Amino acid sequence: MKNLLKISLLTAIVFTSFGAVANDDAFVLKTNNEDEKSIVFLVNEAQDINLSIVAEDDEIVYEQKIRTTSATKKVYNLSAFPNGSYTLKLESPVKLTTYQIVIENGKAILSAPTVKAFFKPVIVKEKGIVTVDLKTPIEGAVDIIVLNEYNDELFKKEFTQAKSIQKFDITNTNARELTFIVKHKDQEYIETISIY
Repeated sequence: MKNLLKISLLTAIVFTSFGAVANDDAFVLKTNNEDEKSIVFLVNEAQDINLSIVAEDDEIVYEQKIRTTSATKKVYNLSAFPNGSYTLKLESPVKLTTYQIVIENGKAILSAPTVKAFFKPVIVKEKGIVTVDLKTPIEGAVDIIVLNEYNDELFKKEFTQAKSIQKFDITNTNARELTFIVKHKDQEYIETISIY
């Protein structure tokens, strides 16, 4: 099974004042009022998150894989970081959330979050029918392409107002496996399923 996600970031960043809270449903990130050069990361539920802090020259200055089984609180002390701008990235299986952190005058100033949700439909084969579940109705066009094991194109269609679920009858195909390519805007999801 192949998965391919192309990720892009939104560019609008709005800075908030010191002590502000950046809330993203599954977690909260805020500057710590007690220690002005630290941030507090509160995870509200069990999940896997990759956390990284990137300097202005795109060098990763800190990286951690976070696996939680319940609500968790972590404090990150930024005292060792020199003045400057940094990007904090929190990546889960379903989205990438970025924050801008400016460290100056002994304080960490945190921006509002920028969230990029990953396009990840669910593809299920059952009783000769393949269901492509987009999870929710999608705004804009969705392209679905189906290839056989030789990369021959068996189906290609652009859905301008895609419903959340598309069904494909595969009972009459000679293919041994089918690769579904689902494209939406700048993202692409690929999954190969066995027919037998």
